[in-house]
Amino acid sequence: MTQYTDVVEYQKRKMAVEKWAKQCTYILGEKGYIETAFNSGLVTRKYRDGKFEVVTEEMTLSQLLIEAPGDLEIE
Repeated sequence: MTQYTDVVEYQKRKMAVEKWAKQCTYILGEKGYIETAFNSGLVTRKYRDGKFEVVTEEMTLSQLLIEAPGDLEIE
C-alpha cells in the first residue's frame, strides 16, 4: 500500500502551498492607493477612484512549490 505515498505527499504539499500563496504579505496605503501583496508574488493596487491595477503577476504553481517554505502543513 505504499505505492502511492509519493503521490499523496505531493498532493498534501500542493494543497498547503496553495493555501499559503493566498495569504497576505503586506498592505500599504499611500499616495491615494492601497497596495496589497500576497505570498504568491501577486501585488495589486486599488486606487481611491476605484481603478484596480495588477503590479506583479503571481508565480506559477511549479515556482510556488519551489519557493514556499518546506515546513508547511495542511490543517
